[in-house]
Amino acid sequence: MSDGRSSRQQRRSGRWRQRQPDQPLRHSLDLSAYLDELADIRNESGTNLAGAGEQALKALDRFLASLASNLGMNDERASLGDSIRYLERSPMQDAREIAARAERYRDTRNALAHNPDIMLRPEAATRIIDGVEEIVRLAAIGIAEISHRAIVTTRADEPLAEARDRMLHHHYGQLVVVDSRGRLVDLLTDRDIVVAEAREDIDGDGQRLTVGEAIALRGYRAAGVLSRHSAASEAIDLLRDERVAAVVITENGTIGEVPLGIITRGDVLKTS
Repeated sequence: MSDGRSSRQQRRSGRWRQRQPDQPLRHSLDLSAYLDELADIRNESGTNLAGAGEQALKALDRFLASLASNLGMNDERASLGDSIRYLERSPMQDAREIAARAERYRDTRNALAHNPDIMLRPEAATRIIDGVEEIVRLAAIGIAEISHRAIVTTRADEPLAEARDRMLHHHYGQLVVVDSRGRLVDLLTDRDIVVAEAREDIDGDGQRLTVGEAIALRGYRAAGVLSRHSAASEAIDLLRDERVAAVVITENGTIGEVPLGIITRGDVLKTS
């Protein structure tokens, strides 16, 4: 009798779901928004690493609540623990794995939420930011979901010195090169900058070399290109070629289209 009452209560609360064999994870979340937020948190961590770790935990809280809701949880005020418990009971193996990884952060998140005077140690904050990013990537279904949509571009006709300064400002290893209509041309990489500076083809005024001229010097394309419908494994295969600095996502996977996202070597290493 008690088991029957428990089942009825779970059905009424909207949290009951029949246990089935493992199913693929299906949701409609915009994971790239969370990944771009975590990238911003990481970039800002230099001035307040402990605070950045706390921001990453808050992002984890929102991500888990959104994922659980997307998978059927009926609780608009779900706590981190509520979301984890719901995902633990999911018939989807990936959801259960996400819950298992998130569990290790629950006590830390609760402690910070109820004790504003507590500060994370820098090493703990770094681990949290990395761990939260890995958890978000576990929910990825296709390549578009693990790409960064916050793309920093440079035009092929822009002075190389200006593009270099933008790259340094954002702490990026590459910029997406586009033409005057915003269509993909290639990537400008940090190696291109080093080569240009070694040749003394770049100066403070940026009048000696354009981005297009700099990337032409290398003699090969540094951008891998994939369709937004491609599998993540295809990005991994492209990035095994050391000449490919990053993979750019377009609608059909061709040069000359508007870039929709970018995946770096570090991104796929976190998912493989």
